[in-house]
Amino acid sequence: MHAFYTTYENCQKVDIGQKVLLYNSRLHLFPRKLRSRWSGRFIVKHVYPYGAFHIENPKNDYVFKVNGHRLKAYFDNFPSENESIGLNDLVCKD
Repeated sequence: MHAFYTTYENCQKVDIGQKVLLYNSRLHLFPRKLRSRWSGRFIVKHVYPYGAFHIENPKNDYVFKVNGHRLKAYFDNFPSENESIGLNDLVCKD
């Protein structure tokens, strides 16, 4: 169990200034249907020990404290991989 916890802890690296999504557990308009429970793009302002975070809503500059288990990293501007490799470019080594 300890090995699982340490790997989970290492996966949850969130730094100051990073964009995150917030899990909304109180959203019950359409239970278990197509509605997403992850909301917003918030910015991490302060990291507390033991997994607490201050996050800011960039729309209205409201800052509040949440538990780190309710956050997920948000990645925007993925690098496009439009590079193609032709069959003539492949080199087989024997």
